Amino acid sequence: MSLIRFSVRQVVLVNLSFIVLMLAGVLVSNRIPVDVFPDISFNSAVLITPWPGASADEVERLVTRKIEDEVRDVAGIKEWYSFSSEGLSEINIEWEETLSKFEQQAALNELRAAIDRVADLPTDVDESILKELSVSEVSNVCMITLTDVGNVGEYTLRELARGLERKAERLQGVRKGNLMGARDREIRVYVDKSRALQFDITLEEVSAAIARNNINLPGGTFSSDSRQETTVRGLGNFASPEELASTIIRKSPDGHHITLNEIASVESDFEKRRNYGYLNGQPSMLIGISKNSGSDIGQVVQRVRDLVSRESGNLPAGVETRVIWDESNFVKKRIGILRDNLALGVSLVILVLWLTVGFRNSLLAIVGIPFSFLTALLLFPVLGITINLLSLVGFVMVSGMLVADAIIVIENIYQHIEAGEPVTEAIVAGAEEVMWPVISAVCTTIAAFVPMLLVSGTSGQFMSILPKTVIACLAASLIECLVVLPAHYLEWGSTSRAADALAKADSKSGIRTWSHRVRARADATIDSLRSAYVRGLRRVMRHRIAFLLACVGVFIFAQGLSTRVRVDLFPSDFNQLFVSIETPIDFSIEESNEVILGLEAALEPLADEFLSVSTYVGQGMSAEERPIFGSNYGVFYISFKDSEQNIADPGRMVGLVRRTLEAHRAENPYGIEKLIVVPPRNGPPIGKPVAVRVIAEDYDRAKQVAASMKVELSSMPGVFNIEDNMPVGRRELRIGLDDYRASLHGVSFDRVGIALRGANDGLVSSTYKDPLSDEDVDIRVLLRKEQRDSAGDLIDVELRTPGQYRVKIEDVGTISMSRGYQRLYHFDAQRAVVVYADVDNRMATSISANEALRARFADVPLRNPGMNLAFGGEFQATNRTFEDMGRAFIVALIAIYTILAAQFRSYLQPLVVMCVIMFAYIGVIFGMYLWGYALSMYVIYAMVGLAGIVVNDSLVLIDFVNKERERGTPALDAVLIAGHRRFRAVLLTTVTTVAGLLPMAMGLSGVSTVFGPFAAAIVAGLCVASLLTLFAVPALYLSIDALRSNVVNRLGLGSPKSDWVVPGTP
Repeated sequence: MSLIRFSVRQVVLVNLSFIVLMLAGVLVSNRIPVDVFPDISFNSAVLITPWPGASADEVERLVTRKIEDEVRDVAGIKEWYSFSSEGLSEINIEWEETLSKFEQQAALNELRAAIDRVADLPTDVDESILKELSVSEVSNVCMITLTDVGNVGEYTLRELARGLERKAERLQGVRKGNLMGARDREIRVYVDKSRALQFDITLEEVSAAIARNNINLPGGTFSSDSRQETTVRGLGNFASPEELASTIIRKSPDGHHITLNEIASVESDFEKRRNYGYLNGQPSMLIGISKNSGSDIGQVVQRVRDLVSRESGNLPAGVETRVIWDESNFVKKRIGILRDNLALGVSLVILVLWLTVGFRNSLLAIVGIPFSFLTALLLFPVLGITINLLSLVGFVMVSGMLVADAIIVIENIYQHIEAGEPVTEAIVAGAEEVMWPVISAVCTTIAAFVPMLLVSGTSGQFMSILPKTVIACLAASLIECLVVLPAHYLEWGSTSRAADALAKADSKSGIRTWSHRVRARADATIDSLRSAYVRGLRRVMRHRIAFLLACVGVFIFAQGLSTRVRVDLFPSDFNQLFVSIETPIDFSIEESNEVILGLEAALEPLADEFLSVSTYVGQGMSAEERPIFGSNYGVFYISFKDSEQNIADPGRMVGLVRRTLEAHRAENPYGIEKLIVVPPRNGPPIGKPVAVRVIAEDYDRAKQVAASMKVELSSMPGVFNIEDNMPVGRRELRIGLDDYRASLHGVSFDRVGIALRGANDGLVSSTYKDPLSDEDVDIRVLLRKEQRDSAGDLIDVELRTPGQYRVKIEDVGTISMSRGYQRLYHFDAQRAVVVYADVDNRMATSISANEALRARFADVPLRNPGMNLAFGGEFQATNRTFEDMGRAFIVALIAIYTILAAQFRSYLQPLVVMCVIMFAYIGVIFGMYLWGYALSMYVIYAMVGLAGIVVNDSLVLIDFVNKERERGTPALDAVLIAGHRRFRAVLLTTVTTVAGLLPMAMGLSGVSTVFGPFAAAIVAGLCVASLLTLFAVPALYLSIDALRSNVVNRLGLGSPKSDWVVPGTP
């Protein structure tokens, strides 16, 4: 018993299975997390080693180099790069793509062991932090702000923010909270240098005395007479700042106890200010919230909102709290756009099918979409897929394929009913006639997508969600098409011929009569088009060689046109943006704060466009689009309203903000060195459009080449935000050691360094446990402000020699003033300078800019021995992705060819069928060019899906030709008969798919920069491919058939058979 006949005989079983799968899909869908993007690992790790107070040069020499020497021996590392900046060493490691999760974890453990082996690091270097990078690790799903609108003060705001952070971290699904803008408390001991010298006490000795007196020591245990053991502990912790002030520093020669309050003042304060935070101009603190992997973004953000709502009622007057930077709104809005466009598209599809195959048949075709979607959702947990932007794109792509397969089956059943066959036999015969072509069509589409899972790197891992979604939906659709659809047709499908239905309707009145008449006219229109097509096909067959050559010419033209189509791997679709600001390098945090607040005020005319503007002074975005910290940086976090205009063109807000700030900068140029508006990217981190590494051990030579590159880039239209990653650092007062004089006094360099740090930033001697807040508060010992405000004050600091006398720093050191670099960059342990630039895709592309730069500087390695150029960033990612996609596409073509060869039992016919892929490519290129869209990863995957749709039409057409040839029909007549029979199905497949996706392509129910180009690619490609399929496939078939017959005749290989397919094709 065939599968189709089983379906029509077991209708009850089929319907129950259908209902169970649909309900199970609904239940599972409510448990599948919703994300903006798939939570993937970036296949990388980052190692951060803080060294407070150190210059970039010191960090490079004494920390980064030593760690790199150990890291280079760790197995499994593909490449690494490092940044040595003021007070921080950061090493980024990318693993080999072939490593499994287990091997990657082993490599991570080996890396930890390598870090532990690093010897001779400076004593005051903080412990290294090693962590893996993933989407959930680096991105916030929302931010909580606490704003001081009533001058409650920094301490109150900080305590409220810390409490709210702790509560947020306890919420289900929250990974962690990151409090920004809050300073730690400190107890500051301001030493009076003159009083200390009067008592012959150095700063270092004050710090040591405090540390000695602020410690708890275990004293062991002792047994009493009652044989009970008692723990002994010596308590030396300070109970209060007042007790600290009474600490005895030393005994004077006359027996007087010198206490701390005699030579210093003790104040409870905050640590040195390194940042300011504001929300819409008011002092504020931010709490970034990240979620656990696998948690639903909407549910997590809602829990955070509920918490903020509850806590807002408990806040004191003058403090406001709210949630900003809500990523779940982005998801909801995009899902809404998808839903509305799909609803409109499905309505159009129902209308088209109603007019062509009847209302009930149209519903039978449409029901395959929700069934396939819900059944595929059952597989999502197994495949590790969440509901995110990529899986939604997969649903959009596959929806056209699902309708196409159902139409082929329904239309063929309908033709058998029109021929007067009994309903049951018509269903079995009609479905079985196209069963193998439909199976082959689905298998070829799956075969096209499976190799896409082989694309390597973060981009491949990111995009793998799309083919997984498509494959799951196609597998479900095959079950629906061959098992569920025949049973449904038997019970609910149209079982009367159109002529009979119209005759019956003539005796009645009302809506049904009107619908039958409209349907009859639609059928008459299709019949007229079919007759015109057959006449046209007959003429084309007479001139088929010329027609095929014209098709080749159009393909060549499209190939040339493709060079004028923009390339943007991951187009941005956003409702938020960053503005990174940089003030002069020598600006204090207070000076930068004043300048940046002035910039924020310039945005007030745009307030109606914004949801919020959050300002953070002391942090910016580097050229690598990563957070950097310093007193001359600032950043705006801007959330703008999801108006229809902003969604259609998010770049509008980027331009509006940029023009507004640049206008303010033109009027107030003082203090603004750099101003960059940065929209977030919708995809994995692939780097800047231009990112060229100039690798050389001599930084000065590398900087010269980098400067020439920046000049060249500035002359290219559409290239902007040109910079390198080695900005000049702040002024440095460099105090070296005179070896001879230092040896006379027995002074080492580390002692000089400690004395300098103590005089300037201070020495953290120990920690005080606040009994009220249970907070650990550092005790910092430093000179009074007025005694350390010049270079002379610093070198006048004294330290104790081994001979117990004091010596000034200027007596053992050398002094110079210079500037270093703010950050030093290494690539695979080699020094390098990186030139970065952004590209306006309307005027240039990453590829064009990099290729021009590569040609201009091709001779640099020849003229500079030891220097190399490496082109990275988006350009490298694009090339790697296209190479991987090219290999995957070849594998897909081989797989499709193999399936078709098995279907047709022929070596040549699969090539005829597959030629339509070329036609689809022509349509996509024309569509992208005319619509003005960029060629993105989503469009490339749309081309793969499009290949499955158009191959289906061509496959079924050739299958019908073969069946006619087996009956003895001549080649030309077989082609004409097959074209006549399949015209309706090809037309309906094209019209319904275009109708379903046209609202999204045109943005009729909401525009999306991701969904729009994707849908437009399928619409344009399908229209061109379907038109050419109806003419070019028959022409190519007859041409190859004629060529084969001529070869057989000329070689005398026997009686030439007109057909070239083995009889008995499934």
